[in-house]
Amino acid sequence: MSVPRLLLLTGVAVVAFAQRADYEGPTILSRGAGTILGGGGEQVRIRPYFGVNGVYDSGLTSVTVTPDGTIPETSALGVEASFGAYGYHNWRRTVLGLDYRGQARHYTRKTYYDGVDQNLTLGITHQASRQWIFTLREAAGTYSRSFGTLDGYGFFDPNSVGTPSQELFDGRTYYVSTNGDVTYLKSPRLSFGMGGSGMAVRRRSTALVGLTGETARGDVAWRVNRSNVIGADYGFTHFKYTRSFGATDFHTAAFNWSVEFARRWQLKLRAGGARVETQGLRYVAVDPLIAAIIGQSTGIEAFYTLRYVPSGDIRISRSFRRSTVSLSYTRTVDPGNGFYLTSIRNGAEASYSRTLRQSWNFGVSAGYFSYQSIGQGLGRYQSFEGGGGFTRRLAGPLHLVARFDSRWYEAQGTVLRRTHVRGTLGFTFSPGDLPLALW
Repeated sequence: MSVPRLLLLTGVAVVAFAQRADYEGPTILSRGAGTILGGGGEQVRIRPYFGVNGVYDSGLTSVTVTPDGTIPETSALGVEASFGAYGYHNWRRTVLGLDYRGQARHYTRKTYYDGVDQNLTLGITHQASRQWIFTLREAAGTYSRSFGTLDGYGFFDPNSVGTPSQELFDGRTYYVSTNGDVTYLKSPRLSFGMGGSGMAVRRRSTALVGLTGETARGDVAWRVNRSNVIGADYGFTHFKYTRSFGATDFHTAAFNWSVEFARRWQLKLRAGGARVETQGLRYVAVDPLIAAIIGQSTGIEAFYTLRYVPSGDIRISRSFRRSTVSLSYTRTVDPGNGFYLTSIRNGAEASYSRTLRQSWNFGVSAGYFSYQSIGQGLGRYQSFEGGGGFTRRLAGPLHLVARFDSRWYEAQGTVLRRTHVRGTLGFTFSPGDLPLALW
C-alpha cells in the first residue's frame, strides 16, 4: 500500500500556504516542490496507519544465478504488514511534512524474499522573516523490492533529491539524501534561492554499484502576476561510484515558467541543458588475433566522454475538492540503478485519484521510464508501469484496501526481461476524517 501525496510548499510559495485565501500562485520546478495530491488537495494532519494484507508477487528476481547460469524468476504468495505515518503540521511560520512507510513481508514458500522495507521522507520549511525562508528535506530508507516500494514522495520532487529507482533486481538497497535550501525574498515579485545536497546509495550485492554525490544549486524567480512566474536556475553535481572505477560531473542550466489557468490548473515548465563529463569502465571487443592468444573475446577499457544533452520537465496538475489529476514528463541526467551508471533518464507519468462520500477512494496511475547509458555502450533500459486500486472505509478507522500493479521492463541486448505483477488485498486501521488515498 502506498500513501497519498502530501503538500509541502517550498520557496516563495511558503509565504502563503496553498490552502489559504492569500495563495500567491504556482512555484517554479527548480525549487523541488511536490504537487497537491491526495484527498483532493485537502490538508491532512499527521496520520498513523497499520494494515495487514494478503499479497501476490510474480517476476521476483534475486541478484543470483541458477546452477545452469540463468537469472532466476519466481512467483510468491504471502502476507504483508504495512505501517507508518503521513501528513503535515502547519504552524504560523513553519510547515512540516512527514511520510514514513514500512512493510514487513512473509511468503509461504519463497522465504528468501521475506524482509522489512522502511522509507522516510521528511521536509520542514520555516519563514524566519519577511525576507528569509529556510527549507530542509530528508529522504532515507532501505528496501529489497524492485517494484511497489518507492511510489510516494508527494510533498517534494524525488528528482530533486536523487532517490534511487528502477532497480533491476530484488536485492537490498540503502539510501540517504540530505538537502538544505534558503530563499531570499528581495521583493514580493523577486526572489533568489540557493542550496546544496549530499546523497549516498549502497547495494548489498557486490555485483551492483553504489554511489556518493553532492550538488550545489541556485535560482532566481520573478512573479509576473498572481498566475505567472518565470525564472532561471543553475546547478552543479558530482558523484562517484563504489565498487567500480568512475565518476561524473555535470552542470545544468534551465529556464523556468509556471502558470495557473482555468481555476487552478497548473502548468510548470523547465527547459534547458546539461554539460556532462563522465569516466568509467566498459566492455570492448578484443582483436581476433589477440583473442586467439589470450583466449577471450572481450576486454575492459577506461573511457572518458564529454556530452551536451537537453534536459527539462513539464508538469500539468489540477486539484479539485475531492480529486486530483497529474501528468508529467522528465528528461535528466541520472546516476543509474547500479547496473546502468551515468545515464540520460526519460520518465512520463500520469495519475488520478478521487474520494467519494467520505468512504471511498479510487486511484489509477501509469508510467514509462528509460535509461540511455552515457559511455558504457549498453542497450536502452525501458520500463512500463501501471496500476489501480481502491480503499473503502468500513467502520470508524477500519478500511478495506485493494490494489493491483504491473511492471514490464527490459535491458536491451541482454536476457533480462521481466513482467512483474503485484496484487494486495487486506485491512488497514487509520484514524482520520477522510478515507485512505492510494495516490
